[in-house]
Amino acid sequence: MVKFLLHRPIAVFLSFIVSVGFGLFFFTKIPTSLLPAIDVPEIIVKINYPNTSAKVIEQNITSKMRDYLVTLEHLEDIESQSANHNALIKLTFNYGTKMDLSFIEVNEKLDRILNELPKDLPRPVVTRVNTADIPIVRIQVIPKSPADYLQISALVQKIIKKRIERIQGVSVVDINGAQTGMIAVEPDRLALNAAGLTEESIASAIRGANVGTGAMSVKDGQYRYFLKLKNSLDDVEEISSIPLMLSDSSTTTLGKFVRIGIQAQVPQGYHLYKGKQGLVMTVQKQVNARMGSVLKEIENELQSFKKDYPKADFYTTQDQTFLLDQGIQNLTQDLWFGGILCVVLLFLFLGNFASPILMSISIPVSLCLTFVFFYFLDISFNIISLSGLALGIGMLIDNSIVVLDSITRRRKEGFDVDQSCIIGVKDVVSPVISNVLTTVAIYGPLIYLSGLAGALVYDQAVALTISLAVSLLVAFVLNPVMYRYFLRGKSAALREDTKLYLRILNGYHSMITHIFSYKKTYFWITIAVMPLGFFLFKMVPVETLPRITETETQVKIDWNQSLDADGNLNRMLNITSKLENKTIAWEADLGLRQFMLQHDDNSLQKGEIYYKCSSQTAKNDLDSIISKTIRKDYPDARFSVESAPNAFTQLFKNDEPYLEAKFKAYSSLENDSSESKIQLVMMQVGRGYHPGISSSSEASISLKLDTYKMSMYGISQEQLQKTLSRIFGVGNITELKRFAESTQINFSAGEGNLQQKLEEPVFSASGAGYPIKTFVSYLAQSDKKYIVADKSGIHNSVYFSKGKDESIPLLMERISKSAAKQGLSVSYAGKYFSDSILAGDMLIIFFISLVLLYLILAIQFENLVHPFLVMFTIPLGIGGAMLLLWLAGGTLNVMTAIGFVVVLGIIVDDPSLKVETINRLREEYLADGMKNKREILLKALHNAGEICLKPLLMVSLTTSLALLPVLFTGGIGNDLQKPMVYVIVGGLTLGTFLTLWFIPLAYWFITKKSK
Repeated sequence: MVKFLLHRPIAVFLSFIVSVGFGLFFFTKIPTSLLPAIDVPEIIVKINYPNTSAKVIEQNITSKMRDYLVTLEHLEDIESQSANHNALIKLTFNYGTKMDLSFIEVNEKLDRILNELPKDLPRPVVTRVNTADIPIVRIQVIPKSPADYLQISALVQKIIKKRIERIQGVSVVDINGAQTGMIAVEPDRLALNAAGLTEESIASAIRGANVGTGAMSVKDGQYRYFLKLKNSLDDVEEISSIPLMLSDSSTTTLGKFVRIGIQAQVPQGYHLYKGKQGLVMTVQKQVNARMGSVLKEIENELQSFKKDYPKADFYTTQDQTFLLDQGIQNLTQDLWFGGILCVVLLFLFLGNFASPILMSISIPVSLCLTFVFFYFLDISFNIISLSGLALGIGMLIDNSIVVLDSITRRRKEGFDVDQSCIIGVKDVVSPVISNVLTTVAIYGPLIYLSGLAGALVYDQAVALTISLAVSLLVAFVLNPVMYRYFLRGKSAALREDTKLYLRILNGYHSMITHIFSYKKTYFWITIAVMPLGFFLFKMVPVETLPRITETETQVKIDWNQSLDADGNLNRMLNITSKLENKTIAWEADLGLRQFMLQHDDNSLQKGEIYYKCSSQTAKNDLDSIISKTIRKDYPDARFSVESAPNAFTQLFKNDEPYLEAKFKAYSSLENDSSESKIQLVMMQVGRGYHPGISSSSEASISLKLDTYKMSMYGISQEQLQKTLSRIFGVGNITELKRFAESTQINFSAGEGNLQQKLEEPVFSASGAGYPIKTFVSYLAQSDKKYIVADKSGIHNSVYFSKGKDESIPLLMERISKSAAKQGLSVSYAGKYFSDSILAGDMLIIFFISLVLLYLILAIQFENLVHPFLVMFTIPLGIGGAMLLLWLAGGTLNVMTAIGFVVVLGIIVDDPSLKVETINRLREEYLADGMKNKREILLKALHNAGEICLKPLLMVSLTTSLALLPVLFTGGIGNDLQKPMVYVIVGGLTLGTFLTLWFIPLAYWFITKKSK
């Protein structure tokens, strides 16, 4: 094939030029995202039922839905959490389930069960979980005047939201902080009493005037017309003019007995931006959209908003595109700096200018061809795929180095340019392909990791595989043709190496000669170094992600008291007053949030604060101030101060406890007493623990009706309930509908505390009024804040943190035995089990990788023993990687794991090429007539080392140098990759140095040397 291509240079050049052109074109078409679009096998069902306790929601709604949804196909687990005002049901499916079909099935089941749920329950909201659901930006809309809040809320919901959703690439816009207007009716008690009227008389009059006719039609000859009765209630004045009949049959108007006005409904939550109340919109993009273009269009639209709607201010916060920008910027930066360092290195080793230029061309050409495959394989530019490209940059040039060095060496031996290209490629085609396959064999099996981890690695594995395959194509097709075309007739210039390389080569021969004088000593020293990485493993700390420069904080607060939204607001304003003049921006969400796609639990007593500082030092100082303020002013509050999650960290965040014990009474009647039994169990176990959220409680008031007195005074239970609803602010009269809009007409909530409101009268059928307290007694008590359940029903949880050198199976056995004595059953969950599954998967993948590696090498060498020589270099690479990581103060995390995979893939390349070369030279020397096997072997070992030395040094150093800019430049992308670079550089330097003599020594000891 090479011979054919050498005589078709125009075809080859044009093919690559066209392919590069397509790559540059498709580069502009490839979507950009924060993360690859992955369907997480979870569905969330949100239930909103305001002014209802957790116990009532669990009994009347959540338990029924849970029992109905448990029959879903491919359902792995179901968990529910009922709270005051709302509930969440989390459905977890087996990984690989078609979530489109499961989403439809969940909605169908909900539609069937709605008739069994309370009639006034809004339809539960069903949302899917996807990595693309992370908002790319938050838009703050702050009314300049509080008087305009209702108007701005309507503007955002009806106009601004739709204008943003019309932007090409925008998927969903979610809103929080909006307020809704209502028509408030405040009765004049004295006037009503004087006229012998009640609040129910007012409500009946308004309902009677707000009547729809339903379906009516009239026939006129051969035509038929629909009839519609026009509703007279269009505004407040018309409601005031509703006729009202008095007891003496005279007629008056409603306005004489009530005050009517438009006001905001009582907020159940607030959004703050820099101390001002406002609205916030989160924007999510479509999967295939380019993030930068979408954000630019949003910024342009915001400029229009500022001109069109001068009554509000508009700002953007928490722009997540900086992650992708940093990734692209780091990739470009690494490409330029790393590429320049690689070219400089090639010039230092090669005694001509042509070869380094030909080798360097492979990087941009391979990248452009990679973009073509990205487009057709529907892979986006995201943090994961870009990291795969960043890893591949140093390896893109490796194949070209080996091929061009082999061609140059053959040319120095006296072959003409055509023969040099053909024979040079033939000499290395097997080891080069083997090197690529071994890298893929190490990395490829990672895509079979279970769950989300495997799906995330997929983009990186595919990106790395494509770039390596493309570089292989460039090395075998483009490089020989370019060599023949541009270096014809220049053999004399190619016969020299640089003085630097010649010194290195002489030093190498001296080193090998010295080492072979003490073969056993150096062999066993190298063997002794192999366990180094495993000893250092226990000395390096473990964490999920590398430490990065952080300037943003998220504070989560649960006041742990029965506060309303206004009480929550007052406390939040006190806390956030510490942020003034110390932050770039801050915002807070408190109380019930209106986000449709929010998956967290909602509560009136909870709040979140986000702030961004100018530096990490300023952030740390402010974190300390906020923590001290909360502890001092609100000692009962539960809170956490942590770095604000971004799109990348949020993906790897896992709030699941290390071990969770779920206790359930054998009988549902004993659930109320199970908490005291759990405490006895934990005392017997004698292990520290944290109570779960199901143990949280809050103060409540229980009302008890005196039905005997009610019957004596002629008070119906329905009338008393309506009166209680009215005076405590939930007295709905009717709903005024206009086209697609609706406005609530409610009795306004009166002022006063519980005692004062119970002095309000309730009227009998005869019209006599009596104080409510006559028929009602109340008792202060404590109720559960959250009711948690799974497939087996309601349970109370206990959390355990990870203990040092503790046997979890033994702990679970002790807990189960003690629980059984108390009449409790126990089930277990937590990160302990998921970590065990992941560890098992990694062990299987490691075994598969080793098997694949052995098979590839055995096929390459046609030998069953030689692959072990290559595979024994893996511990040397791991030892070098762990040593530099430990010296640099790094940690074991996701990125270092990727670095180890790269080291394992590259460290075997030179041994593979060297063993292949030794085998080939031994055959050549035998064919040349040499008889002494000992001399043949010794000569083959020396010459193979010389032949492979230059490619080895250039491959290892170019890969390392391409990544060195990461260590000396800033940015979150480079912060994330630094531990990975430590691993790769350490593995390729120390590991490569040790393999220089280990492979010759090991080959010497396993080979027969008899004459």
